[in-house]
Amino acid sequence: MSPGFPFLFLLLAGLVGCATPPRPGPALPRIEGKVSVSGKGVSGAEVLLYPATWRPEADWTPVGRAVSGENGWFVLEAPAGRYLVVARTPGRFAYFGRNPVRLFRGLSGLHLPLVPAHPLERARVPAGREGIEGRVLADGGPLSGARVFVYLDPQGGLRGPGYAVSEPTGADGRFVLDLPPGTYFLAARRRRSPGVGALHPGDRFGVLPHLPVRLGRGERIRVAVETVELPSAERMARFRAETARLSGRIVDPAGRPLAGMRACLYRSPQMLDRPEAFSEPTGHDGRFVLETSAAGVLYLGARERLGGPPDPRERVGFYRGPQGARIRIRPGDRVGNLLVVVPGGP
Repeated sequence: MSPGFPFLFLLLAGLVGCATPPRPGPALPRIEGKVSVSGKGVSGAEVLLYPATWRPEADWTPVGRAVSGENGWFVLEAPAGRYLVVARTPGRFAYFGRNPVRLFRGLSGLHLPLVPAHPLERARVPAGREGIEGRVLADGGPLSGARVFVYLDPQGGLRGPGYAVSEPTGADGRFVLDLPPGTYFLAARRRRSPGVGALHPGDRFGVLPHLPVRLGRGERIRVAVETVELPSAERMARFRAETARLSGRIVDPAGRPLAGMRACLYRSPQMLDRPEAFSEPTGHDGRFVLETSAAGVLYLGARERLGGPPDPRERVGFYRGPQGARIRIRPGDRVGNLLVVVPGGP
């Protein structure tokens, strides 16, 4: 053995012993909530996190999973981003009503009420007669006055006008949608009173558990969509999300308040595409409140009607800020005193 070997061995041992252990990376944001049936927590439910972005040609697979524990509580970690949260047990399904969620620092208070998940039936039909039909249900029975909305992607949380919509269901809860072959997401809504925009406590909402459903050529699919009643405002307030809240007034060029207008947020400065979020119609004071999980640079305007490009006779206005209609929004922002001006008279 070389005379210098013991010294070299001790030197290397000392260097190894003094090495600093690797530091753990930053903790991922957490999503916390409860899975239940009829208000009672359900353990063993699989909670899945799907990306809000989706492409028809790609498989839409969950990016996070958790299993509910005692009393239905679950905790799930994932990188920051926009997601859809659902839960499943054999024969049951839950869709979080405020999807998509924006995960930034963390979310808590999510409530996922499970409802029956019915299998779909496929039948062969002549080409050109493809479509999806079935029933909308409430607590297992037919739901009248509901509409079924068809979406081409889940990015908006299955809210808004959609690609197609059925006629209101009758006493038997039945609906019919003639659709070309394609890949779709289906949601059902029933309002207690007429209107558009955000649903209110007491309204009903449901999503087809097959996310997405693929309709083939020469095929007709029969489904059943269970709905849940939206809880009270107090219960919904338990969900603590990093949403931004914008408020202000919609006025004419003389500063007079305008009723019946909606504040709308868009990703594009042209403000012709589907809004990221929109308010309820303004009252006689012209005031609006708009909540959104969207963040980054957006554009604030106002419209009289939703869906499609503005009609030449429709009243349309824009926010007048330091950068025109452009506004930067961060999760949790509270921005007030915004002024949206609509040219022309009422």
